[in-house]
Amino acid sequence: MDLDTLGMALGGFVVGGLVAGAGGAVWWGGKLKRAARQLTKLDQARQFADQQGAQVRKQVELLQKEVNDLRMQAARAKPRVEVTVVPPPEVSNEELLLRAAVPLGEGEAFPQTQILPHKPDDNFPRTHILPRKR
Repeated sequence: MDLDTLGMALGGFVVGGLVAGAGGAVWWGGKLKRAARQLTKLDQARQFADQQGAQVRKQVELLQKEVNDLRMQAARAKPRVEVTVVPPPEVSNEELLLRAAVPLGEGEAFPQTQILPHKPDDNFPRTHILPRKR
């Protein structure tokens, strides 16, 4: 191999490397530009969402203050009712014993409970649970 052939081979490698580098730069450059545009769009969307969130928080805060004010006005407008506890009348032991000794007659407080058998009004037959088929 002489010096001219070696120079041409080395020049071919250098030119091939430059062409490959330029092709890669164009190909990767397009991908990087698309990624940069996507990143810009996402950043703008995030900022918009942050602004909307801040605005919603302010509106919620104002509504909570308004509801609190309305509750305060309603509490002031409502007449105050004082609760008084009336203790039950005291019953002596003798009175309780006399009540227990007297049987209840016709004027019973509650009549005797009667349990009537239930007969279904519909025409459906009674449900029977059948054994499982194996």
